[in-house]
Amino acid sequence: MVTITLKEVLEKRGKSMYQLSKDTGIRPNTVGQWVNSPESVKSITVDTLDRFCEALDCEIEDIIKHKKDALR
Repeated sequence: MVTITLKEVLEKRGKSMYQLSKDTGIRPNTVGQWVNSPESVKSITVDTLDRFCEALDCEIEDIIKHKKDALR
């Protein structure tokens, strides 16, 4: 299972969704989806990940977590 933890990264960095949107040029609705409804994010571009990581000075692993599904 893939989990998006952008909300936690924003909180640790003391940044708002608005600030992240301004810093990255990514639409506020997109940032809001990643933060408020991460389970609804169906596709992720490398460009979006790169912009988030640059703006938040973090690694991809800080934003996206993978946990093996016990049922497989």
